Amino acid sequence: MSGATLALLQTLLNGALLGCLFGLIALGLTMKWGHLGVPDFFHLSLTLFSGYLTYTLVTGLLMNPFMTLLITVPAMFLIGVLTQWLFFTIKASAFTSLLLTFALFIVAESVMSVIWSPDLLSMRKWLDGTFTSAIRIPIGDKSLSVLPVDVMALALALVLVLATWWMLKHTRWGRALQAMRQDAQIAEVLGVRILPITLIVSGLAAATAAVAGMVVVVRMPLTPGLAMNWIGVVIVATLLGGLGRPLGALIAAIILMMVQNAWSLWFPPQWSPAVAFGLLFIYLALQPIVRITRERLELRRNREQAV
Repeated sequence: MSGATLALLQTLLNGALLGCLFGLIALGLTMKWGHLGVPDFFHLSLTLFSGYLTYTLVTGLLMNPFMTLLITVPAMFLIGVLTQWLFFTIKASAFTSLLLTFALFIVAESVMSVIWSPDLLSMRKWLDGTFTSAIRIPIGDKSLSVLPVDVMALALALVLVLATWWMLKHTRWGRALQAMRQDAQIAEVLGVRILPITLIVSGLAAATAAVAGMVVVVRMPLTPGLAMNWIGVVIVATLLGGLGRPLGALIAAIILMMVQNAWSLWFPPQWSPAVAFGLLFIYLALQPIVRITRERLELRRNREQAV
C-alpha cells in the first residue's frame, strides 16, 4: 500500500470519527429544531460549558471523566428545561427563539471566559493511557491509528442516536411527540400534554450536550470561543440530515467531516469550511426539483390507481 493511499485512509477515518462527535453535538439540536421548532444556538454553548465543568471536576476533584456525567447530565437537563420554560412563558416564536438562543450563545462565551479565563485549557495530563494511547489497526504491512476518545465518541453517538431513533419510532411518547410536531393544537385536543413533553425534550436535548461536552474536553483543548468553530458543521449536518432525524444528522456529520478532511489533503485547509456550506447550498437548490419530481410521481400513481 502506497503512502498516499494510507494517508487518504487515515484522513477519511479521522474525519468519520470526528464526524461522530459532531453528530453527537447535533443530536440535541436536531431534536429541538425539528420537534420544538427552536433553532437553538445555545445548545452549542451548553456542550462547551459541560466540557468546562468536566475539566473542573476532573482536575479539581480528580473524578473519572465518565463519573462527571452524574453531575453534568442532571445540570444540563435542568438548564434545558428552564430555557424552554422561558420560551414557553413568553410565547416566543421561532424567530424570537433564534434571536434569544444566539444572544445566550454570545453571553455564555463571555461568562466562560470570565470563569475559566480565555486561555487554552487541556485535560490531557490528568488522563491515563486508556484515553491517550493510540490504537493500531493493521492494514497490510502498515497500520492506521485511532485514539480511544474517538472510539468513545463513536460508541456514545451510536448508542444515543439509535436510542433516540427507537424512542421516536416505537414508543407512545415518541408518537405523541411526532403528532405534536405535525399539528400541536390537534395533538392537544387528542390528549397530548404539550408543555410536559416540550420541557422533557428540551431537557433531554441539553443532557446529550453534557455527554458531548465530556468527549470534547477529553479530545481537545478548550477555549471560550471553541463553540463558534462548530456552528458550520453542526448546523449543516442538522439541515442535511433532516430536522428531527437524529440518525440523519449523524450520517451527514460523518460525511461532511470526511469530505472536509479529504479536501484538506489537496487544497488549502482554510477553505474546507466552505465545503460544508457548498453542500448545503446544493442541497437547498435541489429541493424544488425533488419536490416537483415527488409530486409528479404521486400524481402518476394516483392516476394509475384510478384507472
